[in-house]
Amino acid sequence: MKSKKDYTYIDLFAGAGGLTIGFGNKGFHLELANDIAEPALDTLKHNLKNTHPNTPQQNVVLGDIKELYEHLGTENVDYEMQGHMVVQTNKEVELRKKAPSLKNDISSRKLLSEIKHVDVLAGGPPCQGFSMIGRAKKATLEDRTKGFIDDPRNQLFKYYLKFAEKLSPKLVLIENVKGLASASGYRDLIENSLANTGTYGYNTSSKILNAKDFGLSQNRERIFFVGLRKDLSEKHGMTADDIFDQIIIEKKDSPKLKDVIFDLPVINPNPKPNNYKENSEYSFSNPASFGKNISDAAYTSLVNKKGKSAKYRTLINTYQGKLIKPKFLYNHKSRYHNERDRFIYTNLVAGKYLNDPVNELALSRVTYGVVVDEFGNKKVKGFGDKYFKLDPEGISKTIIAHLETDGNSYVHPGELPRSITPREAARIQSFPDWYFFKGNTRNQLKQIGNAVPPVLGGVFATAFKNTLDRIYEETK
Repeated sequence: MKSKKDYTYIDLFAGAGGLTIGFGNKGFHLELANDIAEPALDTLKHNLKNTHPNTPQQNVVLGDIKELYEHLGTENVDYEMQGHMVVQTNKEVELRKKAPSLKNDISSRKLLSEIKHVDVLAGGPPCQGFSMIGRAKKATLEDRTKGFIDDPRNQLFKYYLKFAEKLSPKLVLIENVKGLASASGYRDLIENSLANTGTYGYNTSSKILNAKDFGLSQNRERIFFVGLRKDLSEKHGMTADDIFDQIIIEKKDSPKLKDVIFDLPVINPNPKPNNYKENSEYSFSNPASFGKNISDAAYTSLVNKKGKSAKYRTLINTYQGKLIKPKFLYNHKSRYHNERDRFIYTNLVAGKYLNDPVNELALSRVTYGVVVDEFGNKKVKGFGDKYFKLDPEGISKTIIAHLETDGNSYVHPGELPRSITPREAARIQSFPDWYFFKGNTRNQLKQIGNAVPPVLGGVFATAFKNTLDRIYEETK
């Protein structure tokens, strides 16, 4: 259904742009995107000409959300809450050191001052602070919610809600890891926090959804929270649950993994460690090729058109109703693997864990996490998928950011065993082939693993657009 008007949205914690593609594909106009990870935001900005040609590059803002928020209004925000110790990972600290300060940034101030309202606020703010909530189980929900919001470890989530409070979007979308749903009442706390945000508050609901149920070849469970502004919910007789009902009916069967990645060129493992420079690459036509970041041959000449892959390619490469074919093949470049890992990869049986008897030969070379039982049998303890070959007849495991570190548990099941490339990971995540990832091979994998699958983002965008259309039609 074509939208009755142009709807706007803000994407916070935008990363490489999974939700940005999903919402842009359904016609939403991007007012602002923000993240603190520069390579991921470079990727989003680089692709903006295709995803949101009417959004200026400067509307993609690199920096701390806390500093960005202060340009949205005149008041400063209290950073210190209840005297708790601020807990940050080393990676968070490093990201903040690298990111430019937005405190006195005139362009950000001008941009934020011009945004008075948006239809949708979307993003995946990190949520932590489990231990504190656990200690407060006997407290009232109101007290625990306040503690949750005020815990310094949840400052990023707090600022996400601050944007909702300030801009009163009609709809709010929050994505997070599945484990949050079972951690000390976290799910109720987040719903309650959103329900009491802003002038109107929000009618809220949450669901754990799996990407495999929406046409993706990936077992990826995440929790999604939806908020519909209470005044609109009451006026139009709609709820957040109604929106999830629209999403659930869009479920589709998942394709086999081989129909998602086997049409890409067969390549070798990279022969050298940290071998990222383009002048070390070989053409795809060279039998020794380990791939290229940007192919020297046309995309259409490299992608195998036989088999059942065409349907999936059409799905991911169609944007706003138009099938887009890239000029070149992007980000299909493998990493280096040592001799031991290559032996293990070769002898793994696809879809079987290391402790399965069929993987005895592969297990014989594994050195990490290995124990020997009383009968002299070698097993891995706690790391059964430390090495894992994906099943071409099934679906992939969850594509995660840890792929940046190693790809041992994401071994390609083709004729030349190696870990999957960024393009193969992007395919599994449903990113378009025309979407180019910036940064080196490892960082590309991190960006892809952190993203919301664009196709799933598009399912939410469609349901949100239908809801906004109804509001618009009944308000005229």
